[in-house]
Amino acid sequence: MTERLRRQFAPVLVIVLTAGLAACGGPVYKPFNPIDETRPIRAASIAVISGSHRDGDVKLAEFVTKQLAERTTFRVLSQEEIAKRAPGYPSVIKIKNKEDIKDDDERVVWFVPSDKAKLDALQARLKVDYLYVVWIPRMTVVSGGNSGTTYYVFPAGNMIAYPGGRVVASTRMVEGSSASLLALFRPKDYYILDAIQISSKAIVDEMIDVTKSKK
Repeated sequence: MTERLRRQFAPVLVIVLTAGLAACGGPVYKPFNPIDETRPIRAASIAVISGSHRDGDVKLAEFVTKQLAERTTFRVLSQEEIAKRAPGYPSVIKIKNKEDIKDDDERVVWFVPSDKAKLDALQARLKVDYLYVVWIPRMTVVSGGNSGTTYYVFPAGNMIAYPGGRVVASTRMVEGSSASLLALFRPKDYYILDAIQISSKAIVDEMIDVTKSKK
């Protein structure tokens, strides 16, 4: 897994790293952002869905699933149970082209409309109240100067409520993990996975605040 995960990163050499990095993933940082704040999202049954079979997406789905199960009152379907009920999982849920996503959109619907049928069919097998589909469409390694090396991930996601298949929340964010002197003694994917773990915690922190679902 390590080499495949590392190949998802795009290396970037910089002299000075500025706070503008967050803008690389969009001008907003919203780990979990309701589409319509007048319609509450309540703790119920949920399945966290990897948006593809890529290692980054799969690990984010695993980590968010674990956080939700441990920290919230949601009834969380395990990744193993999802795979059991839906043979072929994970399959690819396509994300819109970059030019179709506005930089100032705080409530992005990430998936292409034509793939909504895939999600509806998946929910019919899983029989949960919510699907939360997650992707990591971009990963970047930033290094140079005296700033060292930092691994950044740019998670994206949509929560879809059933029945009806209405998108009720969006995720658009960036998180990073900086290599330390211990990097020589750690696995090659340590900081990549750490950035994904940090992302999953931030997502679930926001979900707890929005849904009042703390265990």
